[in-house]
Amino acid sequence: MNLQTGMIAHLQWKSKLSDFFYGVEELTLADVPDHNSCDFGKLFNRSIKQEYSDFNEISAIDVLHKEIHEDIKRLIQLPVETRKSAEGKQALETFKKKCDRFVEMLERLEAEAKRR
Repeated sequence: MNLQTGMIAHLQWKSKLSDFFYGVEELTLADVPDHNSCDFGKLFNRSIKQEYSDFNEISAIDVLHKEIHEDIKRLIQLPVETRKSAEGKQALETFKKKCDRFVEMLERLEAEAKRR
């Protein structure tokens, strides 16, 4: 697994949650791995965190990755009425922006990796 695969996997959650919010896809908590046990989390903990410990955003990537997984779990647990409300739609948009920020950070890390 490389950083591109990690980016794609987390961007797919934007689509999955949108589909879930609009009733197209069913998701349960069992569908959401812990941030340490998803493929990216394993790679991050096994090598990325140590290899790029001097990268300015490495700890922010770790924190944001954990938040994304927590947000997915929280959003899946929202009642249908809440998901359909303005509050639910705003929560989904906030999540999508967080995913975009995460991918941007990984892109900067990838650029750093290419310079080494």
